[in-house]
Amino acid sequence: MGVISDAIDALEDWCCDLFKDGIKSQFDGISELLTDTFAQTTGSGAKGNLVSNFLTKHPAQFTGTAGSAPTGYGIWATIETLCNNVVVPIGGFILTVILLNELCQMVIRGNNFKDFDDSIFIKWIIKALCGVILVANTYYIASALFSFGTNVCSNGLATLFGSGDYLSNSLALKKSALNSLGLGELMTVWFISLIVHLGVMILIVAIVITLASRIIEVFMYLSIAPIPMATMMDSGEWASIGKNWVKQLLALSFQGFFIVVALGIFKTLFSNMITSLNSSSDGVIMQMAMLMGYTAALIFTILRTGAISKSMFNAH
Repeated sequence: MGVISDAIDALEDWCCDLFKDGIKSQFDGISELLTDTFAQTTGSGAKGNLVSNFLTKHPAQFTGTAGSAPTGYGIWATIETLCNNVVVPIGGFILTVILLNELCQMVIRGNNFKDFDDSIFIKWIIKALCGVILVANTYYIASALFSFGTNVCSNGLATLFGSGDYLSNSLALKKSALNSLGLGELMTVWFISLIVHLGVMILIVAIVITLASRIIEVFMYLSIAPIPMATMMDSGEWASIGKNWVKQLLALSFQGFFIVVALGIFKTLFSNMITSLNSSSDGVIMQMAMLMGYTAALIFTILRTGAISKSMFNAH
């Protein structure tokens, strides 16, 4: 019986070591996956990765690739040509209609010609010149508005993550932190770590979807820019179109900043959880369950950054 008992104990120890190695490998894989996705986001040694490509680049530099794209394949040139050749004439026509309506309203507004003021023509000419300048250069004005958000994202990444890794190598899960767990608990923790690993992969997919849809939406807003910019010259209800367009563009611009904030919060939560696991083995399953919840919450938050940003700018 002693031989059988020793064999069972050896088998149990082997299974425990197997699950410990599996749990540690899962966390190493999570750390490596996050680091490969967000590592070296800024600085002279920055890689052409997901974050730097979608958040820190101006639309004129965006190619949709991790590296440098061949000359002539930039999306910027395509949208610029479409905007200047197709949409600007339409914006000019709308601006003409609005300015003529404005002139009529300004003339008859003075108590049906009884209080006629010659200065209204000077005001109208200045307004017309401003409208023509805005419509003719609206694509570049709009891209300059978007660059505010790009600069904020770059500074936010530099402040939160610097030029190093997203997660420090010193935050790796220690195998010794799992020594007090039994075989059943190790199986549970391994299963939860597997779900967390899958959740992190889903998180990265959610980030890709959010960032890709954001930059595509930005180019759509830029392509139609002359039309809402022309409506801003109106003194009536039409001006709300242009104002809301500017709010939407700013909301898209600063959506990237909220993504950076969410990633910074998740980094802190993940680091604190690993530190807690390494310092004490009490409540490991609860901490793993909380990490799984944090991952799900971050996925939900990333997908909602667009709505959050729009609510900040009152865009609809």
